[in-house]
Amino acid sequence: MANELMEKLKRGTPVYGPWIVTNSVDNVIMFGRAGVDCLIIDCEHGNMSMETAGTMVSVARQFPVNPLLRVPGNDLIWIKKGLDTGADGIMIPMINSREEAESAISYCKYPPEGIRGLGAGRATNSFVDGNEYFNRANKDIMIIIQIEHYKAVEQIEEILSVPGIDVAFIGPFDLSVSMGIPGQTQHKDIELAIKKVLKACEKNAIIPGIFAGKAHLKQYRKMGFKLLLGGLDGHMLYEAALDYKKAFEED
Repeated sequence: MANELMEKLKRGTPVYGPWIVTNSVDNVIMFGRAGVDCLIIDCEHGNMSMETAGTMVSVARQFPVNPLLRVPGNDLIWIKKGLDTGADGIMIPMINSREEAESAISYCKYPPEGIRGLGAGRATNSFVDGNEYFNRANKDIMIIIQIEHYKAVEQIEEILSVPGIDVAFIGPFDLSVSMGIPGQTQHKDIELAIKKVLKACEKNAIIPGIFAGKAHLKQYRKMGFKLLLGGLDGHMLYEAALDYKKAFEED
């Protein structure tokens, strides 16, 4: 179950993936056919059930695309269910302290590194030999913590010193809200915060990631971000529909 996405990132290769926020399994197929590096199933703000999320992970396996999954919060039960879908990576939102990071890592890792329970779930029973999964999961599953609050930026050195973190992923919109400048993701104070996180990532050998709209993908790549996730499936469909409507209405 070697994680090809993790291997790319550790080599310093930037990767891109869109967000799945609808409950459409067909959208997973479309993104897989498009040849994206990965996709992230959003169980925090998306409207799919965990059952549907598991189906999406299974469908993604038909393509050379790595399925990632964001859980609703830093919670043992949600993280356990998210991991048991068989996703190649788990994203945990709103990590604002070293203690919260330590809890997140412990929830993601099998003993002795953590407290994740071993059960015959989708990951361990449906796709690969259960023993192989157990032996490799702690190493191969990518753990992504989200830095999306000014408190996290203030404590970034302490947070990223926690062993087991693979990616520190910045959420610019929530970060801007916490800093009192909602939606101003290009504000100079946001830029300073982003640079502080990047510097801490480099110091601690953590992969930097960020939510990136189409207009800022190139900018963030040049800054040094490696995991770039942008484009919500529902919004992308909406924009495409508007383009068709505009073409229809043109004289």
